[in-house]
Amino acid sequence: MRLQHALLLAASHLFLLNCPVLAAFDQNRAGAVLEAPAGDSFTSVTGTFTVPSLTGTSKLSIWVAIGDTTQQDIVLKGGITYANGLTSFAAWYPAANIDTTSAVPVRNGDSIRITTSFANATSTGTVLVENVTQNKQSTQTIASPVEDPARLTALTADWFVQAYQDAGELVQVPRFGTLAFTACSATLASGSSVGPTGAGTFEIQGTSGQIYSATTVSASGVSIRQQ
Repeated sequence: MRLQHALLLAASHLFLLNCPVLAAFDQNRAGAVLEAPAGDSFTSVTGTFTVPSLTGTSKLSIWVAIGDTTQQDIVLKGGITYANGLTSFAAWYPAANIDTTSAVPVRNGDSIRITTSFANATSTGTVLVENVTQNKQSTQTIASPVEDPARLTALTADWFVQAYQDAGELVQVPRFGTLAFTACSATLASGSSVGPTGAGTFEIQGTSGQIYSATTVSASGVSIRQQ
């Protein structure tokens, strides 16, 4: 996997909470991953967030996704990126991002809603990027980035803040305060709709061991506090 996107799930980094939820440390991401029940998968995932006030030269992205597994090798996602300016995007990783900024511009304080959809019987996914504040949206239908449809398992629902690495080191993360994903839900292939309750949490951990985030999960939201 690419370093910027790899989840570092070494056994020494995993621990169990009082409930049967997996938590892990990651060098570039904080957020929550909900696993589908055994024998089921996700067909859509949604979440809404307010764009934090971001300044400086460091890069950050905020996104909602359907992932193949907890390893996150194949991820259908949409969101925003900050890199000396704000842009919106849709993507089916590991394929490159599709820039949707011309249709969905982004400003600090805007409310952004992302919905990703995937039917297991198809090899295309749909990402709806909405700027609720500006009443603008873009729908992207994206072809699978892999040839084998069996790899499109859609076993996780994801809500993430992502920092970026350079030469294996965590770059300076722009201050985002507390980022709250609200109205979070995911639809299962079996037809039921679930919230993020029970999702495993991920925290950004520097190479020195310092923890840079604190993630909490509620019935309909995921909150990531920078620390």
